[in-house]
Parts: sequence; structure tokens; C-alpha cells
Amino acid sequence: MKKGLNRFAPIIAFILISMFALFVVTACDSPPLRIPEVITYNPGGQFTTNFNWPQTPRAQIRCAIVFVVLDERAAEELADHNFVIRNAVLSVLGELTIEEITEDRDLNSLAERIVTQVNEDLGSQVELILSAYFTEFGLT
Repeated sequence: MKKGLNRFAPIIAFILISMFALFVVTACDSPPLRIPEVITYNPGGQFTTNFNWPQTPRAQIRCAIVFVVLDERAAEELADHNFVIRNAVLSVLGELTIEEITEDRDLNSLAERIVTQVNEDLGSQVELILSAYFTEFGLT
């Protein structure tokens, strides 16, 4: 009986190795991971405004922002209402104190405040802007 099994050992080994090789080749041929397309909207130019700090009326904040939007249609809608977007951004930036920027150093929370304000001012039932990223940021 043992001699009969030994006869099939090379065949079994061949089948197992072939299955493993097929698995490896199939795994290697899978398409690479793709980063999903992100649709952005640029409201154009820099934003420059004074800080809300009476002791230094010449202190200013300067930044540029890019928004991640829901879809292409949202980007088109935003382009039609760019004046509302720019006003909302300047409104949020104008409320900042220099302490908020120098102590917190948290641009993510500032970006969230801007997104919330812009979506609110646009008055849409659906939030068209998902997030914001600063492409430039500085104090003068």
C-alpha cells in the first residue's frame, strides 16, 4: 500500500506547486491600487485680511485655499457663487486673533471653520464643499 502512495507523491507535489504558482501569478497580475479622483475648486488668488486684534492693526494673515468638492456639478455651482465663497473665507479670517494662530497652529480646525461657513453662506441643502486645504499660509 505504501508503494502505491509513493507513486502518486510526485503528481501530488506537481499539482500543489502548480496551484501555488497560479495563485502567485494571479496576485501579481492584479491592477495596481488607484487613488480615487478628487475634484477640487480654487476660489482664485490669495486672501489677505487684518487680524481681529486692535493692538496691532497692521498685522495681516495671507493664505490661499483649495476646496475639495462633492462633484463636477458642485464645482460649476461654486464658480457661479465665487463672491459668496470669498466673502465667507474673509469673514472667518477676519475674526481670527493672532493668539489663535500662534498658539494653536492648527490649520485643520481653521480649514473646518472655513468649510462650515462657506457651506452655510451658500445655503445649499447639500454640502458642496467637503474639505479645504491651504496651499499658502503666512503672517505679515
